[in-house]
Amino acid sequence: LPAFARADTAAKGKAEPRRMLAVCNNLGLLPDQFFPKETGRGYALSPYLETLRAHRDDFSVFSGVWHPDVDGGHPADICFLTAAPHPGSGGFRNTISLDQYIAERIGHETRFPSLTLGVNVQQGTRSLSWTASGVLIPCEEKASDVFRRLFVQGSPAEVESQLRKLAQGRS
Repeated sequence: LPAFARADTAAKGKAEPRRMLAVCNNLGLLPDQFFPKETGRGYALSPYLETLRAHRDDFSVFSGVWHPDVDGGHPADICFLTAAPHPGSGGFRNTISLDQYIAERIGHETRFPSLTLGVNVQQGTRSLSWTASGVLIPCEEKASDVFRRLFVQGSPAEVESQLRKLAQGRS
């Protein structure tokens, strides 16, 4: 939340808005280095999660989750948040992704209900995010465009000045 909105929210006794972050790592990870050995709130952090220690109370780790009818190897990442079955079949149709389902319910509490980001995606053909009617939501791949959307605000002259700084590699 912006500073003034945060102060106003605190003054009114409202909780900060909840958010969801989903990360798909197509190349995988070492499960024993990521997943905690114990369950419950007091689990010992794994080596990967140790880097997030300061945020420990702000996230949950899910393990043992799988999509039994999602087949097709790495290209099945399009079903990571949908679990739509058989992505490689001729009649495949995706469903709403979990991020969009949640955005429909709590997205109105934040400035951007949803941000769909990607790295090395085939623009317009690969995404983790899908609408309720199964339409792909394109990923934003350029960090400078995401930065502009999040932080470049003001009068036309101020925006132009900030865009010049971005073009010069400055923030």
